[in-house]
Amino acid sequence: MLIFANLLRNDPVNLVVRKSIVDERQISLDAPLIDRLEAIRGLKVGVAPGPVVVLRALFESVGMDVDNTIEVVLMDPESENEAFGSGAVDALYAYSPFLERALVDQDAVIIVNQSAGQFPQVNFPQIHSMATTQVYAAENPDVLVAISRGLLKAQQLIHDDLQATASALMQAIEGLNPQHLATIIEIYEPAIPQSPEVSVAGVVRVIDRFPDHRTPPGLTGIDLYDYVDPQFALRAVNGGDSPSGNRIPGSGGGKGDGSGGGNKTAVNGESDDSVDSDDNGY
Repeated sequence: MLIFANLLRNDPVNLVVRKSIVDERQISLDAPLIDRLEAIRGLKVGVAPGPVVVLRALFESVGMDVDNTIEVVLMDPESENEAFGSGAVDALYAYSPFLERALVDQDAVIIVNQSAGQFPQVNFPQIHSMATTQVYAAENPDVLVAISRGLLKAQQLIHDDLQATASALMQAIEGLNPQHLATIIEIYEPAIPQSPEVSVAGVVRVIDRFPDHRTPPGLTGIDLYDYVDPQFALRAVNGGDSPSGNRIPGSGGGKGDGSGGGNKTAVNGESDDSVDSDDNGY
């Protein structure tokens, strides 16, 4: 496998609560995070198995224990809206398309917007990535550059024009709900990276946020530089070129926010340089 493009930089999961509860408990959307989380004490919060580890980290970031504050109700994401609508849960920690369904159709309110990158403790600059096989990358480097260039244009479009982004998606994908789409585009716009550039540093952090219901991969002694190559995104961003099938010297791994460039990093307790960026995955 070879990771070559970054698709998402902030968490797509957000905490939403029924509006009647927000009004009843007078939850301020501008209050400090600790106050907002304290305000939902005792509520039942529906969450899929994957994001639970991040929900725990969110509470821990302000010194709170999630299990002593709320009732975490694990469920298949496909069941979240039904549970929320029936009153089986009072809140959801959800991502698209369940997030926008709750907001548009079920009178939910976002009280913690992680997609906006508001909370540094749980910000993840490189969450969802695009990958291919090593063989395909070696044989089709220009295709990966073209894909990266297309991603860059899409990323630039959503940051420049939300309405044009919605129109493009409506034309490309049949059956989309316009109101749902407009809602989620506005929420996710800050979570879209400025470019598709990737880094090893962004991948390393994934292990710290690996879903509880899955077994983390054993990466001891493995040089992730061999599995992350930012050259294709860099060529798309810079408009330049490098010899087909060859890596740009020094482009793998590195520090930063998933933008590529820098130093090789081995996941064996040591590295050629420190890693200071985050990542997450489901």
